[in-house]
Amino acid sequence: MCDRVQMELSVARDTGGVVSADLTEHVAGCADCAAFRDGLERLDLLLAKGDFTRTPDLTDMVMASLRRPASRLWALAAVAVVGLIMGTFLGLRLDVVHAQDLSELFHAASPTVEGLRADLFVVERGWHPEVPERVYTGRLAYSAPERLEVDLLDTTAYPDERWIPNDVHWVFADGDLLATAASRCPVAALPDCQTPPSTTAVRDQRPFDSGVLNPLELVGPGRSLNWWSGIEVLGTPTLDGPTIQISTTVAAVDLIEALVQRGGWRELHPTDPVLMWLDEETLAPVRIEVRAAATSERGLWQLRRGYADQPEGEPILIIEMTGLVAEAQDIEPMLPVDARSGGFSEGAADVPEPALESRFEVHRSGRWALPDGGLVDVRSWSDGRSWLMIEVARGWSEPRLFGLTSPFARRVELDDGSVAYLDPAGGAVALHTGDLDVLVSGSVPETVLLATAATLGLEGRPVPDQWEESSVVEVEGLPEGTLVADPEGWSILGRVDNTQTTLQMTGAGSRTVVISQTLGDHLDPPIGPDFVAVDLRGVTGRFNTSSGTLEWVESGRVVVMRSETVGMDELVRIAEAMRPR
Repeated sequence: MCDRVQMELSVARDTGGVVSADLTEHVAGCADCAAFRDGLERLDLLLAKGDFTRTPDLTDMVMASLRRPASRLWALAAVAVVGLIMGTFLGLRLDVVHAQDLSELFHAASPTVEGLRADLFVVERGWHPEVPERVYTGRLAYSAPERLEVDLLDTTAYPDERWIPNDVHWVFADGDLLATAASRCPVAALPDCQTPPSTTAVRDQRPFDSGVLNPLELVGPGRSLNWWSGIEVLGTPTLDGPTIQISTTVAAVDLIEALVQRGGWRELHPTDPVLMWLDEETLAPVRIEVRAAATSERGLWQLRRGYADQPEGEPILIIEMTGLVAEAQDIEPMLPVDARSGGFSEGAADVPEPALESRFEVHRSGRWALPDGGLVDVRSWSDGRSWLMIEVARGWSEPRLFGLTSPFARRVELDDGSVAYLDPAGGAVALHTGDLDVLVSGSVPETVLLATAATLGLEGRPVPDQWEESSVVEVEGLPEGTLVADPEGWSILGRVDNTQTTLQMTGAGSRTVVISQTLGDHLDPPIGPDFVAVDLRGVTGRFNTSSGTLEWVESGRVVVMRSETVGMDELVRIAEAMRPR
């Protein structure tokens, strides 16, 4: 009870909200909560005394915290400066890490994470004009490597009985899924479009199925950290314990979509800015704040959906985990007898034996069928939160690499001399042999995936010339004169197809930019009203706010840059940094 009360006291002070009568009554009779309230008031009094001098070493962290108007972390940062002047550090430390370090820190922590539990507190704003704010309380439980339960109770006081609370419950455990949630509705159709929550029940899903991987980001955003473009470390403040504070966007953090993909939540724009605090020990996210991006394309997006968000105003979504405890949890969904099957058959699997470190324990194994009749054998292993899986496809008939969703796969040579292909996001390695097609995937470092693939005793071969992956090249292999962006924090690969060169930039989470270049000296006339003129190194280009497309002509080339997850300002910065190879 005290955790929830203190959380709501903090949010009320952050946002200027009013504490409910029952919470006020609890504080009056609870010494701990009263002390917590008094501490917040003392911080406000301290801030009211004037403008504090900042030391050079703390400028970045303090300024980062100042981006949160009237927030508790802003207060903590300011107090830390005062503490430094006094020779005492209050809630802010100096051992700041860099964005490129986060993936390594996550992998180092994962073997020790056998499970987690925490209380959840969520504030959602701007869902509907008649319901400007919704508040949820609940819990999260996790047991490594693929058991997770989320329970959220919508505590909002709605105008009348036509409005249906957005209660959400879902749990998955080793291939079984049970989820009860409502569906999302357009703002203009609310509340009449709402329907009661429905239940989905599925058994026999494959290990680490795609529907499982995003929710697992809630206990540690490992996949989102493989590349760090769009992620900035702001500092290492203390909330309930030591944390790492980062700024990023919705598209770079898969866990936000994981939480709101089930239920009648409001929509978020991929470029909406995010502040996130990661628990320093486990790298689990303990607080997330999402604000509306202050861009023209975001403004058009919200106009078409009926939202009235204030750019860079108060958070439109707050997710907070408190009382975090790192220990295994008992999670077992009670599936109904008519739950549909996901098609995975548990049992023995015909998979080559890899050379793994002894700390990896056998997890799940079995087989599933391809649509055309082929079979895929699967074995998986885990080490705390870390997991690794090998899938062997027999009878794979499609003209592409098995298991990879993007044709922009980097060709690599393994330690055993065979050829493999690395997924641009860094989470999987594919091999093509004469009879087998193999995928090695996991939440482990890229180097471990490659080393594991090299121990399978398989001779990986180059893909056939007619497969898309055969034309993929590194930046060094692109035609002379191709405009190439700065690769810092991105994976950049290219494909050459007759007269067109296409580059794909893969960043954190789902952040992707595709750049095509063809010979030409003019752009086709624009179609539609949603265009903005853009100056690029003295060349006038244009940006389509509806499609997220930036176009210009330079050095005899028509350049078209597209992204659904990166905004115009960042696309322009990427374009400004492009130089001929």
